[in-house]
Parts: sequence; C-alpha cells; structure tokens
Amino acid sequence: MVTNKPEEAMTFGELLDVISEQQRRLSVLEVAFSYLSFSLDEKATQLLIHNLSLEAKNQTRDASTQACFAQLANDMAQRMNADTSPIAQQDD
Repeated sequence: MVTNKPEEAMTFGELLDVISEQQRRLSVLEVAFSYLSFSLDEKATQLLIHNLSLEAKNQTRDASTQACFAQLANDMAQRMNADTSPIAQQDD
C-alpha cells in the first residue's frame, strides 16, 4: 500500500493482521475446493485433473504456480484412485 498521507499508513502489526486474515481465508478456500471435488462424478474429476495438469505446464505461469497446479492435480488423482480402489469399494 503506497500512500502520501502518513496518518493513513498501515502499521506493521496491522499488516500482519491482514496477512493472517488472508491466510485463514485461503485455507478455508483450499478445504472447500478439496471437498468440492468429492461431488464430481469420475469423468468430471478426470477432466478437472487433466485441466489442472495442463495448467501445470502452462508457460505463462511462474514455476511456483505451475508446481502448485501439479501438486493439486496429483493430490486429486491420488484421492480419486483411493476412492476407486477395491478396498474403498468394499466399504460401500
């Protein structure tokens, strides 16, 4: 935040509060998104994983963002495979 009015400048403590709040909100979004994938059928989940994998290879994104997309695709693929394993099907 850039300001020409020192009285409107954010203190370091206020900045830490804003960062903490954003981290909490991001954590909630990550959990919500992970639960959302459980409501998809197998074909939709496979399509989502495929699209996330494509984003992981998207050269217009920085390397860290590509790695995050790849990790998310990998996590979802593992979860999908665990849900369709014979052991998981026996529990139904």
